[in-house]
Amino acid sequence: MNDSNGVIVVGGGIVGVTAAYWLAQKGRAVTLLDQFDVPNQWQASGDHLRAFRLTYGKDAFYTDMAVKALPLWLGLNAEWEDKILVQNGMLELATKTKGYEDQSYDVLKEMKLPVVKMSKDEVRRNYPMVNTRAIKYGLFHKDGGMIWAQRAVAAYAALAQRKGAKFRAQTRVTAVLHDKKSGIKGVKDATGKVWRGDAYLFAGGVWTPELLKDFRLPIKVTRQFQLYVRPPANRGRYRPEHFPVFAALPLGFYGFPLHIHGFLKVADHRKGPAGKPEPGSPREAPPAFEKKCRAFFRRYIPELADFTEFEGAVCHYDNTKDDDFILDRLPDAPNGFVAAGFSGHGFKFAPLVGKTMAEMIMGGKPDLNLHRFRLSRFRSRA
Repeated sequence: MNDSNGVIVVGGGIVGVTAAYWLAQKGRAVTLLDQFDVPNQWQASGDHLRAFRLTYGKDAFYTDMAVKALPLWLGLNAEWEDKILVQNGMLELATKTKGYEDQSYDVLKEMKLPVVKMSKDEVRRNYPMVNTRAIKYGLFHKDGGMIWAQRAVAAYAALAQRKGAKFRAQTRVTAVLHDKKSGIKGVKDATGKVWRGDAYLFAGGVWTPELLKDFRLPIKVTRQFQLYVRPPANRGRYRPEHFPVFAALPLGFYGFPLHIHGFLKVADHRKGPAGKPEPGSPREAPPAFEKKCRAFFRRYIPELADFTEFEGAVCHYDNTKDDDFILDRLPDAPNGFVAAGFSGHGFKFAPLVGKTMAEMIMGGKPDLNLHRFRLSRFRSRA
């Protein structure tokens, strides 16, 4: 088989570029193909910011993953000489006791990670915009913060190319050529050209189910709504140095401090309606979502509820049934690998996931325990 292209990575989002980075770092030839530019607004990683948090309720597995990913993000900060990860903290608004936030606190304390339960008075003193009558307490961990998403993709892409990776933008893969005997023999692009390598990683985000339709991956794509809001007053205290990433995850809502032209972002993590990005699909959030955001603010951050300047947007999640990722070798394709199904919470782990996929492709033993990410878990539930 022609291996002049080395490992072929299909998809130039954050997972694809981090995998390309680690493959090139380890001396492998790698060629990355993406149907758009790298980065681009259509990717799940194409927004301005993504949250970095250590909290996952009682699910210590993901907290441990975040702990493993943290030094890799800080390593990117150092190598790129820019703050891609800004650790301005994560504030979670606990609306009840013995719930998600208590579970998160217990896990972080058990792992000896810095975390503080802030009383109502402490929340009011530090963040006077929060309506403390609506909460039981605030959970704050200083290691959390925000990741500049598009900058992260651009940085990893540039570093990968410096290490020898080849990127081919505007190259849309339309077919995967494979058989059960020899595995994947190549990928065909929209011009009819066949790209051949010795291994293939499919990290196409929400396009992965269509790209790998013959493998019938159990992934559902949903449309997720978000709103960019300009605070009507007291804008200075919403700057990142004064206001952390905030969340009330059991209610679905999370948001960021001011970060783009004086606007902050609020979004709902709960699964939205089915739909994938395609020409002509709506790119704005519906009016009903604006009302939900106003209601959330009115309850928890009242001075934001009367915003007049705002803009809605849509992003997409590629969801699995259990919200665990798919990081595995493709069935009947020993040279084919897939990283998908990130279910709206994969970005924070991207350097670790990219490193793990590179290790899998090169035949090594990854540091990450992959038992929750195997495709076989779906077959066992059938």
